[in-house]
Amino acid sequence: MGTVRSPSDYTTINVDYSSGNGFYTDKGAVSDLLQVSAFSGSTNPSQAQVGSIIKRVEGIIDDKVKRSFRPIITQHEYHNFEFIRHPAKAYYGGYVGYLQLSQMKVRKIVSLQVWQGSSYLELASAQAKIELLENYRDIYSIVLELPNSGTSFEMISEDTGTLAVTEFNTSFGEKTTANEIVSLVNEQYPSKTAQFTGATAAKELIVSTRNISDFFYAQKNTENGKEVFISSLLAGEDGSDCIIKVKTQQTCSASGTTTNLTVQDSSKLVVGMAVAGTNINSSATISSITNSTTVVLSHTTTGSMSDTVLFTTTESIPTLCNLTSFSAKQDVRRLGSFWTIGEEGKIFFLQDYPYHTQNSIIVSYIAGDGRVPAAIHEAATKLVASEIIRHDDQTILIAETGGNISLKEKYDILRKEAMDILSGKGDLVYFLG
Repeated sequence: MGTVRSPSDYTTINVDYSSGNGFYTDKGAVSDLLQVSAFSGSTNPSQAQVGSIIKRVEGIIDDKVKRSFRPIITQHEYHNFEFIRHPAKAYYGGYVGYLQLSQMKVRKIVSLQVWQGSSYLELASAQAKIELLENYRDIYSIVLELPNSGTSFEMISEDTGTLAVTEFNTSFGEKTTANEIVSLVNEQYPSKTAQFTGATAAKELIVSTRNISDFFYAQKNTENGKEVFISSLLAGEDGSDCIIKVKTQQTCSASGTTTNLTVQDSSKLVVGMAVAGTNINSSATISSITNSTTVVLSHTTTGSMSDTVLFTTTESIPTLCNLTSFSAKQDVRRLGSFWTIGEEGKIFFLQDYPYHTQNSIIVSYIAGDGRVPAAIHEAATKLVASEIIRHDDQTILIAETGGNISLKEKYDILRKEAMDILSGKGDLVYFLG
């Protein structure tokens, strides 16, 4: 059984690396250990530089102990499958087979795809998908909205001009664009597309101080490179109430007060779309499509207009994209599709399972312990302090020595103590034949 919490745990977690705060330690703990003045924007090193060291050290600790104490996403982990019980007898045994993930302390199964002969069946999470079609460049934006008319994250498309970190590039084709959408939803550095788009920084989309990657996770369909799966990171099926929308725009006109709207190409529109533009009622939608250049609105325009009009839908748009709304696929319980022991990183299959054995499971998941033990906090603080000393030109008095010692000795002491702590925190995995 895992420890849930301890009075010794590091709990001052307000992650903002640019302000010097990480998951495992913070600038205050480091300056206290070094017995120097607090780090700020004007100190040397600055709080942002200390934060950068903290981020790097946290990665070193994760690699050293072979587990994480912060949420880490593992994507497209392939597994074989072996039947342990015949499906007819699985009900009483609890499962037909299981798999062991490479990481333990699983917080959420984001995607669990099992190969059933001709296609993958998705078992986990609440998921939506968008498939880019031939006229995908006419997509103005993709919107992901939280439940109960919550925060909306709008990802703007861009095929000309300078590409902002909040935008996805549509210049090079459907599959490259799909990679761009994935990078933006996950707020990653677009490593697969940067050589084409010239991107020099990670993508980022923040609304009301919250990041899109806090709530959603995207991955490409391994069987169709033009299709992107977007999973909600909300607990269980809560994400099924999220909404995905697509916007497109055309230059339109209307003569006087009328319900007829002249458009550029009605084949790229669909009945039910919300319509927003000059002299158009805020509740207007497309009620019917008359011909290739005329659509009928649900509300009369308030006057003549000739302007760019924005159309929004939660449905598929002909020749632009196929859209599937969020739906609850997950049935995680002892007698459901599958069940898990997250502490051990095990997934047990019962009602739905792969029909083949080799590389028949693709799983993406979030893993990481729910607590930061005092030992990890201490090791992280000492490693950060040692890095600061290694780049410092001035001697700092370490109180326990009672006198000045060389920078190398200070560095060696802190680093050795930190590594000794980490050596005792690694997980041991036993494989029994």
